[in-house]
Amino acid sequence: MEQQKPPPADFDRSFRERFGSVIGVDEAGRGPLAGPVSAGAVSFAADTDHPLIRDSKKLSEKQREEAYKWIVANAQQWSVHSLGVQAINKMNILQAALTAMQRAVEKLTNTQGLVLIDGTQVPEALRDRSKAIVNGDSRSFSIAAASILAKVTRDRMMRRWGEIYPEYGFERHKGYGTAAHLKAIAEHYPCPLHRRDFAPVKHWQLPGRPARHILGKWGENWAIYYLILKGYHYVARNYHGGNSGEIDIIMRRNDNSYAMIEVKTVFSDNETLAAERIDESKIRKMLDAAEHYFYHLNIPEYFVKFEAVTVSGNDWFAPHIEHYEDIL
Repeated sequence: MEQQKPPPADFDRSFRERFGSVIGVDEAGRGPLAGPVSAGAVSFAADTDHPLIRDSKKLSEKQREEAYKWIVANAQQWSVHSLGVQAINKMNILQAALTAMQRAVEKLTNTQGLVLIDGTQVPEALRDRSKAIVNGDSRSFSIAAASILAKVTRDRMMRRWGEIYPEYGFERHKGYGTAAHLKAIAEHYPCPLHRRDFAPVKHWQLPGRPARHILGKWGENWAIYYLILKGYHYVARNYHGGNSGEIDIIMRRNDNSYAMIEVKTVFSDNETLAAERIDESKIRKMLDAAEHYFYHLNIPEYFVKFEAVTVSGNDWFAPHIEHYEDIL
C-alpha cells in the first residue's frame, strides 16, 4: 500500500492561531449502496501529532483501528454521529451527510472555534463558523482524524450488520457495490439496509408476488431492523428446537430479558391476514422451543417474553409493521 505523508501540523496551526481552536469534521459512507452515513468531529491541543493520522482511505483496517484508539485517548474532545438508511432515503445522501456532520459537532462539549470540513460544502447551521477544505483529509490533521473516527465507527456497524444479514457479506464490502454485493442482491433482493434511490438498487426488478421463502426472509429482515431501532439487541434467528418447533427471532431487551419473536408476513395491505396466523398451536411450539433453547445453552435463570411482529404491504422498502409485545 502506498504510504501517504501525514498532514502537516502547520495547516491546522495557522487556523488555530487565528480562531483560537479548530474542529476537524469528515464523513464516511456517502458512496455505498447500503448502510448508514457516519460523521466524526474532533479537536486537539496545539502541536498534537501522530504518524498514523492521515486520510483513512490510505490506511489498512488494522492501522485505522490503531489510529482510532490513539485519537480517543489523546483528543481534547471527539464525537461521531450516524444517520441510518431511513434518513438517507428521506432526505438524500448529501443532506444526510451534512446533517450527520452538524450533529457530530453539536455533540462536542465545546463547539467554539473554526470548524474545518472535508469537501466543498458545509452544513447550513455551521456556515458562519466553518470552512470547506478540498482534500481536507490529506491536508488537515484534525480532518484526517475525523475521517478515521467516522470510517472505523461505520465499519464496525457494518460488520455487526453482516452478522445479522450474513447472506449479503456486509462485513467484507461494507455496503459498497462490489460484484459480490450485487450478486447477493440479485439472489436475495434488497434488505432494510439498502438505499432505495441508489443505482442499481432503484432499478432492480423486484417480484410482485415473491416466493414463500423470499417473503419470509423479507419479513424477518424488516422485523429485526424494526426491533433494533426500538432498542432491542439481536441474538439469533431461525432457532430450531429439535422437534419442539422454531423461533423466528431471539432478541434481548434493554431490561436484559429475552424476547422470543414470531414473525408473520403477507405481501398485501391487509395486516389482519398476518396477525390471524398467530394461533395457539404456534405459541405452544414457541414455548417448547424456548425451553429447549435455554436448556441447550445451560441458562438456568432467565426472564422471557413471547412477542410477535407482523409485516405487510407491497413496498419492498417501506412495509407496514406492527409489534405485539405479549402474545401469551
